[in-house]
Amino acid sequence: MSDYSDDEETEESASLLPTKERPHSRLTTRATSPFVNYVSVPVTPRQTPTNQVLSNGYEQIGNDDTDTSSIPSTESSAGFSFFALPRKQKAILASVCMADFLSYLCLSLLAPFFPQEAADKGVNDTISGWIFGVFALSQVVFSPLFGKLLPYVGIKFMYLSGLFLSGGCTLLFGAMAFVPVDNGPLTFVVLCFLLRIFLSVGCTALNTSCFTLCAKEFPDYIATVFGIGEVFVGVGFMSGPAIGGVLYGLGGFFTPFLVIGILILLCVPVNYIVLPQDENFQPSESKTSSFVLLKSPSIIIASLGIIVASLIWSILDPTLEPHLREFDLGPELIGVLFLVMSAFYAISSPIWGWVADRCPDNRLLMIPGFLFSAVGMLLLGPSSLLGFDEDYNELWLNIVALIILGISASLALIPTFDIYIEFSEELGFEEDVNTYSLVAGLWGSMYAFGDFIGPSLGGTLLDVVGFQWCCTITAICCLIMIPLLFFNFVYDRCRKRSVKKSVPDSKEEQTKLLGDSLAVETVGDYMASYPPLSATQV
Repeated sequence: MSDYSDDEETEESASLLPTKERPHSRLTTRATSPFVNYVSVPVTPRQTPTNQVLSNGYEQIGNDDTDTSSIPSTESSAGFSFFALPRKQKAILASVCMADFLSYLCLSLLAPFFPQEAADKGVNDTISGWIFGVFALSQVVFSPLFGKLLPYVGIKFMYLSGLFLSGGCTLLFGAMAFVPVDNGPLTFVVLCFLLRIFLSVGCTALNTSCFTLCAKEFPDYIATVFGIGEVFVGVGFMSGPAIGGVLYGLGGFFTPFLVIGILILLCVPVNYIVLPQDENFQPSESKTSSFVLLKSPSIIIASLGIIVASLIWSILDPTLEPHLREFDLGPELIGVLFLVMSAFYAISSPIWGWVADRCPDNRLLMIPGFLFSAVGMLLLGPSSLLGFDEDYNELWLNIVALIILGISASLALIPTFDIYIEFSEELGFEEDVNTYSLVAGLWGSMYAFGDFIGPSLGGTLLDVVGFQWCCTITAICCLIMIPLLFFNFVYDRCRKRSVKKSVPDSKEEQTKLLGDSLAVETVGDYMASYPPLSATQV
């Protein structure tokens, strides 16, 4: 037996643990111990390790081979601060925010005037809804593909290519004003579908590269950075209908697409200078795919949550403007009403991102998000389930409902990307660009699927059952998500507790030694096997 006394060993053992934890970490992590297994390598009696104070505030025990890469830094423990970031990360974050803004600006640009313009050309509400929805349907297909392709082509190349394609397609969409419809609207409809598909390809490449860049550069604050990005998503949604309505009123159908398309194209050379050069990525040799991620029930339910949260937004694109026609507001004021929901989404997004980084389980945040989203949809109808008459429609009630939807949709959506990252790590995926791009592709695909269902389903429901029941059905979808998330959370908690209880019963864990028992989170009484067994006993 070593000549150490119990008091001395306890004091030394305590010095091995870092004094701070990563605030975002929810997984059980083990601190690297400089003590190796006593069974295989004897320890010299009463040899006191030499401690060295590192620059990050932790002590390194006197072992040159100690791996300190897993020890958290004081910077990550202090909290996220934009002003404390190095210049490179500031430029990256600004670039990501700009991409989020532009991609959703060109997406929402036509919401306040396109349904009426299409109707004037002989296109009904159902086809108009499909023109909105085909953008998202293409994203469903291309998001996983770009997530798999990104490690091969690089983040910067995919980013710039997506930006160029988005600007070009936005510019060309304005030319639809000059397409003749004397022989019917078929040519107009086909060209609208084609341009929306190619615009979707550009925006998908742009968003996938942005999500991957965020996860790679800010791994400790994924939800916070994602929330900041969603501010500019909301600003893009917010300013898109408003800017589109104003420019449409000034110069007609072509003007909004001309101005925004040129603006996006001008950003290509700027971002070529700002973005860092691509690293030499090494694509994973393992056969990982989105289907492997979807083996987790938690990821499946989170995916359903993304679809429904996206549906809350997108179902209003082809339906809100016809619902508001009776107020005789005009495209400018209708754009302002779209602005209301987006403004509150943008304001609340960084708050929910900050909360999500500190919440033990982000599914607990999604539950109230879907509950209040259902309330907002029932008020927007307004639904007969709340006792409103079928012909009841007040402008003030629409505004209140849009405010509730902006805040609650943000709460339901913001935590989902961090949930994807967390459960992909539990499945054994490494924390590298391959995993981040795969997760970004799957997240984008699920969001796009909801974005596709919304306009397609919304246009059909508007024609068949009207706006009131369209909102009621959306509210029911939100309410279904609440028990799914709750029972999934309870199931995971019970499963993890049962695993923890079974650990001390195994022979391997009962013979744990002191060096192996030094962990950030310990399970069971490992000191029950002290003193260590000798080599002959093992």
